Amino acid sequence: MMHRKMTAKLSFCCLAVVLSSIGVAAQQESGPAQRSPSDLDEIRKVSALLDADVVNKANETIAGLEDLVLSPEGTILYAVLSHGGIAGVGANYLAVPWEALDVRHVKGKWAVNLDMTKEALGKAPTIQSDNYKELTNQEWVARVHDFFKPRSAGQDQAVPEPKSRTPQTVPMVLRASKIIGATLRNTQNEDVGEVEDLLLDRNYRVVYAIIGRGGVLGIGESYVPVPWSRLGLKYNQETNAITVGIDATRQKLEQAPLVKGDSYSTLLAPGFAGQVDRYFGATRPDQGNSQGSNPESGSDRP
Repeated sequence: MMHRKMTAKLSFCCLAVVLSSIGVAAQQESGPAQRSPSDLDEIRKVSALLDADVVNKANETIAGLEDLVLSPEGTILYAVLSHGGIAGVGANYLAVPWEALDVRHVKGKWAVNLDMTKEALGKAPTIQSDNYKELTNQEWVARVHDFFKPRSAGQDQAVPEPKSRTPQTVPMVLRASKIIGATLRNTQNEDVGEVEDLLLDRNYRVVYAIIGRGGVLGIGESYVPVPWSRLGLKYNQETNAITVGIDATRQKLEQAPLVKGDSYSTLLAPGFAGQVDRYFGATRPDQGNSQGSNPESGSDRP
């Protein structure tokens, strides 16, 4: 666990009192603050990935991608698929380990593949709860990982999984669909915007949240890219609601670098992503600053 300065502790206490927030990058070593500028080579919107068709090798649509379950560091742990039913009615919901899917982003479009027939997928363990509490159950998660393990040619024996892919439960179900659209509040409990989208890097890890502010019904709205590591999340297990917090004043957000339009392509301009990171205090190894960011406190450093 990374070192915290006394001032960062004080900031975190304030944020915890107001939002009871949980730092989204508790381990800096694996968090998005350590990414390289080359990791963001395209604009990969999570909103565009949700509702994508899941297709098998026979080019048959076997499911729809409904949601993503994230780790606090922004890594995608599971994709929630809808299977069966008619127009979404009567469908079953499945949690598929992210590594079991072949996901590609080509020329601005998502392609999601799963090497399985529709009939075989129908035998997978299903989610019965509204809040996906099954993902906190070790036994259920182990069944899911066993079901989606790669199989040998005879399809009767599973290929052993690497230790890095051992079944893992989640301490809290951070759903991308609930984060998108959530209100952003600062330590003064002010409404300072809304999460419009999440952006993934080439490793399919969340690196930025796009915050919309101002405007009326989306008209005249400004978009601020905020590093994922600078946000805090409060998850309500009963209602599935997620509150997103940031330790930044309204003025700081108003003066933050903006991206133009809803394509967010400004982030791909040379040096712009680094400018955003520096503004919010999310440092990278290539910047030669060993201090780094403190995602739990959301330190308000220019």
